Amino acid sequence: MGKTYFGAVAAALFLMATAQAPADTVDGIAAIVNDRILTYSDVRELATPAIQNAYRLYSGEERDKKIQQAGVDALNTLVERALILHEYQEKGYKIPEHVFDTRMREIIEEQYGGDKNALIRTLQARGMTIDQWKQKYVKEPFIVQALRQKEVSSELVVSPAQIEIYYNHHLDKFKLPYQVRLRMIVIRKAGASTDEAVALAKDIGQKLDAGADFANLANVYSSGNQRAAGGDWGWVDKESGLRKELADVAFSLKAGQHSGVIETDDGFYLIQADEVKPARTRAMTEVRGEVEKALIQEQRNQLQQRWIERLKKKAYIRYF
Repeated sequence: MGKTYFGAVAAALFLMATAQAPADTVDGIAAIVNDRILTYSDVRELATPAIQNAYRLYSGEERDKKIQQAGVDALNTLVERALILHEYQEKGYKIPEHVFDTRMREIIEEQYGGDKNALIRTLQARGMTIDQWKQKYVKEPFIVQALRQKEVSSELVVSPAQIEIYYNHHLDKFKLPYQVRLRMIVIRKAGASTDEAVALAKDIGQKLDAGADFANLANVYSSGNQRAAGGDWGWVDKESGLRKELADVAFSLKAGQHSGVIETDDGFYLIQADEVKPARTRAMTEVRGEVEKALIQEQRNQLQQRWIERLKKKAYIRYF
């Protein structure tokens, strides 16, 4: 366990230093699994999306931790893949070549619009042949997925008692917040004098008080993005990012009520609550399917992890 961890961390630290380095940065060996060498460039390639995400969303120590975890996850994934590919060879499994050819055509269609020559040009720029690409990006992922599925091919069963226990232990997952189906009319201050804008907003408010249809007035007067939809914002809750001065009013309205004129820095707003939904916890009958899927996925993950541990016990693994 220790060697696995420290080897993964070493790979992650390398990634931290080279995440934005050119592709020809000096490479090295991250691990050896049986007869397969895993390089730092292999780790970096797999971890790149997570690393880019870390640079985009985080900074400082938190970013460094995310990058380190990306390296750990990538190396562990590559080790697992290497173990599975070795098992495929050792057991003498054979997947017909036409299956790989079909998958290759699907990938070319999905990623290159069916243009094989575009793929070849891309590979030439990377110094890779199409046979190398097919082996690494078509055959090996297909084999790994096929063997993973084989290991959990037996039908997994979840009992009603397991569903009930999971539901009762995860009630927070099934809570729905208080929600309002909101409509909004926006009168911007920009482009008109404040006096004109407030006069228009008050006039709209009087029309609403007299029974005019909110959606029709929004279609005519609102300068908000939802104007064409009658000012309909759909269902919102307190986590929806609605600005505080509007949220305070919106969540105090009863179904069918509209507000008075609300002034903000940028304009005047009138809002209406078409419907409201009180906060509640979804009943088990509503979420039974979700719970069953979650439990089946847990079982599948456990089966796969036990399989990987068995493969590790009979394998040669060395981390650098």
